[in-house]
Amino acid sequence: MLSDNVQIPLQEKHGRLLIVDDEEAVQQALKRLFHRQYEVVVLGSGAAAVELLQQDEFDLIISDMRMPGMSGAELLKHCFEQYPDMIRILLTGYSDLESAIKAVNEGNIYRYISKPWDNDQLRNIVAEALDTRELKAANIRLNAHIAEQNAELARLNLELQDKYQQKSDQVGEAEEKLHDAYRTLRQEFNSMVHILVGIMEARNGEEKGCSESLARLAKLFAEFSGLDGQAIQDVYYAALLRNIGKVTLPDSVLSKALTQMSVSEKSDYAHFPINGQTSLMLLEPLQNVANIIRSHMELYNGKGFPDKLSGSAIPKEARILRIVSDYADLQREHNFLGETLDEETVRAYLLKMAGQRYDRELVDVFMTVLDDFEEAVVPNLERIDIKEARSGMVLAGNLVSPAGVVLLSEGTELTERHITKLAAMERQFEGHEIKLHVRREPAAKK
Repeated sequence: MLSDNVQIPLQEKHGRLLIVDDEEAVQQALKRLFHRQYEVVVLGSGAAAVELLQQDEFDLIISDMRMPGMSGAELLKHCFEQYPDMIRILLTGYSDLESAIKAVNEGNIYRYISKPWDNDQLRNIVAEALDTRELKAANIRLNAHIAEQNAELARLNLELQDKYQQKSDQVGEAEEKLHDAYRTLRQEFNSMVHILVGIMEARNGEEKGCSESLARLAKLFAEFSGLDGQAIQDVYYAALLRNIGKVTLPDSVLSKALTQMSVSEKSDYAHFPINGQTSLMLLEPLQNVANIIRSHMELYNGKGFPDKLSGSAIPKEARILRIVSDYADLQREHNFLGETLDEETVRAYLLKMAGQRYDRELVDVFMTVLDDFEEAVVPNLERIDIKEARSGMVLAGNLVSPAGVVLLSEGTELTERHITKLAAMERQFEGHEIKLHVRREPAAKK
């Protein structure tokens, strides 16, 4: 907890960046932009970068296009061939755009940035790139784990066949082992999915565990709607992971209602179902889940996104998930209406929009489901900026500094001394968004 003797720790570094530019002023400007959050190394030529990369590893490289000797395009093409996992970003002038486009294709460059750059845009691009890299790494680890378990399952199956040939009375024991292995595989797969959900909730600023309650509601809704077997399970996983595509969105988009977004921000937001599908489609057990997530923002009247599907052309699982998602989202801040609704008002809204936004028959079923569902889908919590902290507020979750240190524990009631310390922390970590989870004040009865 915060006290008069607390020393706010320095921020941990969250990645290694290599910046290559022959202009010292550009080197220093980029180093100042990133040194607080990342470990930054600057070099003045492509040749120096090639030599350093033979001895050291970096998560991301930013290179100028025009440099004496080796150009930025040549350097990033070399990096693509030798270090394909390192993210590559090219800085270029407007006169070099044709060369930059060619470099994007040849060097498989993540993004090119025109000079002069916008600091906030460049900072968000780097953060998004590193977040995407981490998500891909998690997917790779999950795939490897599933492959390992499948191999073990195959081995046990062969062992079962061999034992059957040798002694038939051992078949029962071997079958039990096979079933145990399958159950273990499913349990570990489910655990890995929940690890991804935890990453998603933390990045999107959602309350820990909120996705699980939503998924249980969606599963019950799927059962009441006539789905069965694997289709019900797919709806459950789709509800758990519905916002996985928002992980790569910048904070400026995540913290706004749809009505507050600019045209470009709305365009970025509209891609999150596709991003979600792309993140999961390589995982064989989640392929149908990925397709549900792609279509869950479609509307019954054809005015949704990303594919403008309408009516029965929208998969039934996706129509179910859209109703459940809107039921929860409308009770939160930053929803598509721009105002937070109470549970009864949300029910009325769903009924009003049945046949337009939603499948009318499914809305009627959903009202019955809600009467039988006893869990709270939306926690009585509110996420506020640290500037809005006031004495008497009660924390609904740990306050963690940008350096990853727990400063205040869940359940702490804020005092004036805490407010003073929080203001000092805000100044120290200027430029970083710091949020508090507090218990929401009960809504006034009308």
